[in-house]
Amino acid sequence: MSDIVIIPVGESTPILPSSPAFAHGFGLFETMCFADERIYFWRDHWARLCKSAKYFALLPPKEASVLAALREYVTESGLEEATLKLSLMRESEGSRLYVYSRPPIPSPDNRRLRLERSYPLFAGSALAGHKTHNYMEAMHLLSLARAQGDYDLVRVDSEGFLAETTSSNLFFVKEGRIHTPSLDTGILPGITRAALLRCQDFAVVEGRYLPEALLGAEAVFVTNATKGLLPIERIEGFSGGESADFRTDGPFLRSIEAAYAHMRTACSKQLI
Repeated sequence: MSDIVIIPVGESTPILPSSPAFAHGFGLFETMCFADERIYFWRDHWARLCKSAKYFALLPPKEASVLAALREYVTESGLEEATLKLSLMRESEGSRLYVYSRPPIPSPDNRRLRLERSYPLFAGSALAGHKTHNYMEAMHLLSLARAQGDYDLVRVDSEGFLAETTSSNLFFVKEGRIHTPSLDTGILPGITRAALLRCQDFAVVEGRYLPEALLGAEAVFVTNATKGLLPIERIEGFSGGESADFRTDGPFLRSIEAAYAHMRTACSKQLI
C-alpha cells in the first residue's frame, strides 16, 4: 500500500502510535523551496527520496501523483512561497507519503559556527547519507548551538575529519579553490552540494580535511535546500581555543552565489 495524504496549512492528520513511523521514526523526508510557481531542484529531491526509499524498502507513489498532490496543496493554500515537505513513512501496512509545509525556522542574526568534536558523525551507520526522520540527534545538537548563541555546530567524523553542520553541508575557499568534505565521512548528499559539484563555472574539490584546514581559509559557507548558500563569518572551538574570521562578501563568493542562482532556476520544476 502506498498513498498520499495532503495536510492543509494549519491542520493536522492522525498517525497511529503503533505505526513504525510514530514509534520508531521509520521514514524519509525532503524539504524543498517553492517560489515563482516552481520547486527548485525537484528532480534531485525526487531522485534522492526514491534512492533512499529503495534502500529502506519503502514504496513511494508515482512521481506524477506526487506532483499533482503538491500542485493541489500550493493552489488550495494560496501559497506564493513556501518550504514544502514530503515525508514517506512506514505504516503498519505499506508506506504513506505526507505532503505539507513548514513555517520558517527562527535563527540567530549572527553567522558564527562552533567546532564540536564530542559528537562525531559515524560513517558506518546504516542511516548515514539518508535523510531520515531519525533527526533527534541533529536537532539536539542544534539546540545546544543556539543556546550558546551560535548559528550551528561543525561536526567531525569518527576519525576527526570535517563532516557537516547539523543541517547543512560545509564548504571552504582556500588559495582560490573550493573544498568540501567527501561523502565517505558519512555526511548527507545535500541537494545544493550536488548542484555546486556539477557546476561548470568552477571546480569543487572533495576530500578529507582536518578542522585546522579551515584556518587561513578566505571564506567558509554552508549550504542546504532552503537557505541556499550562507557565508560564515566566524568559527570558534579550534585546538588551543583558537577562532577564525572569514569574509562574507567579495567577487569570488558573489560569483559562486550567482552561478548557484542560475542553476536553481535552470533545475526547477514548474508546478503551476
